[in-house]
Amino acid sequence: MRTRIRLTPDEGGEAFVARLAPSQASALREALMLLRSGESGDAVLALRLGADRATVDDLVDRLGDDGGRSRDIPFSASELHTLHSALTAVATMFLAHGRYFSEEPFHERIGCYREDADALALGIADALIEARPQPGS
Repeated sequence: MRTRIRLTPDEGGEAFVARLAPSQASALREALMLLRSGESGDAVLALRLGADRATVDDLVDRLGDDGGRSRDIPFSASELHTLHSALTAVATMFLAHGRYFSEEPFHERIGCYREDADALALGIADALIEARPQPGS
């Protein structure tokens, strides 16, 4: 899985267009769907993702399969936060006995290894740093 993404600010500078490979979009979508499906309720969803159920549902729809092609998807900064949070929080759904991470079920459900999900989360943060104009430039 490629873990680097490219973010391009939109014309207003408040949203960003992300170029996502199919494997990236799929991992993000699977993480969101798993975190959304829990029976913990909306308060826990907001804690884990910083977003409400409607926002998560919209992101899941937008990340849906597009015929196996890379594509550009616009995201607000808060939606990028939700995606980053999903990648970092989803591993907690795969703790055996509340303590030991279980790699095989994670890979089967999310479609990548945990280190790839972590690297993609870092890739989102790095891409945002690169896309934002630096002060004084």
